[in-house]
Amino acid sequence: MSQGVLVGQKPTKIHRGYDLGSYAQLPEEAEHLVQPMPEVYTPTLSIRMLGDFHLLIHDLRVSGMDVPRLQSLFAYLVLHHDVPQARARLASLLWPDSTEAQAHTNLRNLLHKLRATLPAVDTFLRIERQTLCWHLNMLCSLDVRYFEHMLDQAEHAHSSTEEQQALEDAVQLYQGDLLPHCYDDWIQDERERLQQLYVGALERLIELLRHQQKYQAAIRVAQRLLRHDPLQESIYQCLMNLYAARGDRGAVLRTYQSCVIMLKRELSVEPHLTTRQMYMQLMRAEN
Repeated sequence: MSQGVLVGQKPTKIHRGYDLGSYAQLPEEAEHLVQPMPEVYTPTLSIRMLGDFHLLIHDLRVSGMDVPRLQSLFAYLVLHHDVPQARARLASLLWPDSTEAQAHTNLRNLLHKLRATLPAVDTFLRIERQTLCWHLNMLCSLDVRYFEHMLDQAEHAHSSTEEQQALEDAVQLYQGDLLPHCYDDWIQDERERLQQLYVGALERLIELLRHQQKYQAAIRVAQRLLRHDPLQESIYQCLMNLYAARGDRGAVLRTYQSCVIMLKRELSVEPHLTTRQMYMQLMRAEN
């Protein structure tokens, strides 16, 4: 069986004087520079699930984790970290159409593959007879967790400046929907929950920037929001207002035309009366 990036093994020749991101080989004559490695070496794990799945150890990508079912099991355990998960429930979630015995066999085989692909998994995963539990400690980072942490920071900020910075950090972390290539039923609710948090962060950021009359920055955020949901008329309305505030009549026209084309092509409908009236009022005001 092919294995992923192996960690926990002690390299024979490493340079410990510089941060190279990985251990560099040294020539024989430089062996006297090598310091002994500790017998127990604990890796730092970085897990990214917002957008494409990435699993890294000290910034080195772990290979062998591109199996959809393996990613699904790993993601479920990590997203439900520090809460023991019954093996029976995991088996039924991942193999709903299999018999109970076959589902349990599949789970055992998948755990074996996970431990072969990521030998360091035992540092974080507690495997019991009836349960599995992922411990998200300081040696393991998760983008979903940091995303929610920055939103919490924004909610409890003491000033609009602090709130804006936290929101910008959260938005930057959101590189895409939660595991977009995972189609298991269990992930749908969590994916939608995070989508709503992301949309809310963008909307609040636009509000803060517009209040500061930073229209160009607000437009960039609104365009990002539009890319996320190109059928939402309220975003077109927001963009038209921002362009009008900047005095860009041509951009108001182009935004409205984009709205008309998108709704016609995707939904076979015209913009709502509110959108049409707003567009006409903005154009008259410019004239």
